[in-house]
Parts: sequence; structure tokens; C-alpha cells
Amino acid sequence: MTLDAAVRRAIARAPGSTRELAKQAGVSHVVLWAIEHRRERATRRVARLVAAALERWGKQCAGDAARVRAALRGR
Repeated sequence: MTLDAAVRRAIARAPGSTRELAKQAGVSHVVLWAIEHRRERATRRVARLVAAALERWGKQCAGDAARVRAALRGR
């Protein structure tokens, strides 16, 4: 998978909107939109920032899921 394809897929599958992902990654939503719509190529810098934002979201989601499961068990 190319860098462009990997970033496009990550944008499409992100748990939030493109704007939310851009904000978390510290990049312009216009840049992510352009990558998603094949108007621009993904740079290594943008790819690293998107990956880091997704990793942060993943940790937050995993923590929230654990708290919900604990609440289901009455803890």
C-alpha cells in the first residue's frame, strides 16, 4: 500500500470527521481533504501527524471502552 493510499484509508476510517482529525493532527483540514480526494499527495510529515492523532484517539477509545465494561460489571 502506498503512503497516499494508507493516509486516504486512515482519513476515511477515522472515528471522527476530517476536520476533527485535522485538528487533532495539527494540520489543515483542507490538506486532508485534498489528500482524500487525490488533489495532493500525502507527505511523510502529514502521515506521521495523522498516525499520531489516530493513536491518541485509539488510546482514548480503549480507555472509554474499559470504563463502560467496568460499569456494566458494576465496578
